[in-house]
Amino acid sequence: MATAIAGRVAKAGHTVEVIGRDTGKAQALADKRASGAITGTYGAAPAGDIVILAVPYASAAAATADFGDALDDKMIIDITNPVAPDLSGLVTPHGSSGAQETAKALPAGVAGSH
Repeated sequence: MATAIAGRVAKAGHTVEVIGRDTGKAQALADKRASGAITGTYGAAPAGDIVILAVPYASAAAATADFGDALDDKMIIDITNPVAPDLSGLVTPHGSSGAQETAKALPAGVAGSH
């Protein structure tokens, strides 16, 4: 999904920024995924106004915590899949969703988080 979104965003003329804990992997993904993509620093404020959260669901809370207030005033689009590792079902509480659970961990200044 992240690859498809990055490709469409770049094709529309917008800049794609790839951020990851491993800068080498982030650069390789940027080079491979979108024309003109750049890399950012993990934990620093992303350059754009929209952030696509494209991490394993189990890592979503840690990733958002690592960025903390750097996500203030950003729109977060959560494309994680909250499925059990053995694909036996969802790992979210009944009546909730992955996006709702991730939003609970976002800082108050994130657009649409609370």
